[in-house]
Amino acid sequence: MSARARFLAWGRLARLSLAPSALADVAAGLVLGGAGAFPAARETTLALAASACVYHGGMVLNDWADRDEDRVARADRPIPSGAIAARTALLAGLLLVAASIALAALVAPRAALWMAGLAALVVAYDFVGRGPLRGPFLLGACRAANLGFGVFVARELGLGYPELEPAFAPLLVALYFVYVASVSVVARLEDVSSDAAVGNLPRWALGLASLVLLSLSCWHATEGLVVPRWSSLGLAALAAAALLREVARSGPWTRADAGRATGLGLRRLLVFSALVALASVPARGVERDGTQALVSAQTALVVAAAILCGFPLSVALRKVFPPT
Repeated sequence: MSARARFLAWGRLARLSLAPSALADVAAGLVLGGAGAFPAARETTLALAASACVYHGGMVLNDWADRDEDRVARADRPIPSGAIAARTALLAGLLLVAASIALAALVAPRAALWMAGLAALVVAYDFVGRGPLRGPFLLGACRAANLGFGVFVARELGLGYPELEPAFAPLLVALYFVYVASVSVVARLEDVSSDAAVGNLPRWALGLASLVLLSLSCWHATEGLVVPRWSSLGLAALAAAALLREVARSGPWTRADAGRATGLGLRRLLVFSALVALASVPARGVERDGTQALVSAQTALVVAAAILCGFPLSVALRKVFPPT
């Protein structure tokens, strides 16, 4: 096998096209936990690298755990096709997960404990995350813990002004859990035995996901700084509109419909993270040197814009490394 073919196989195994979404979680969490402040380049890089390692390590382990099923249903995937040996994939996945904890420890000692908990959730999802309820629950918990990792790191580093941190940060993490779990419920319906088994569950799950997205535009405590607020409102409305169109569609749902709706929901993970970043501006308008709220708003807008730039990057990466 050529070096290029080997690289493509590893990229597909690790789902590199999904990297922007995982990194966006941590970036949004960092700016939220810092009340609009952001850590230095070293800490930011380490935190993002830790998240990437646990996320892509989990993807590798997931394919290893599914290798027997894939030999029947998805024989073109890297492990069943023989492009990557199963034993090599297992070792790589475990090393990536271990590296995530080591990198987190370089950011802050207690951050390693958080990452270890996240790694445990990832491994649990890979090996026991089957079933219509357990799977979505564990996947939602993984993504929420990834967002929470950014919040935790920011607070461990003492960023911003602790007295100004948004009190609703834990709520946003919980809402992320609800959103991801709801979309995951729809995703599970792609593999049911028949279209009749899909039922109306996608309608309810997508409706809940839409409400979660819309609710994010309400979490802005800062008065007098209207740009983040209106940016958030417009972004949430645009993101929820497509999901609500699916909710309102007539006729019975099919497995193909569930797959299309899942894609819509997954593409809005980046929007969710951007909305979290926009909600990070502190609650009071004039702080200490009189400029903190303005600087925080500017940081939030920059981070949100950077997260949304992940859309074209994801699209480009999908052409080379399909996400499924």
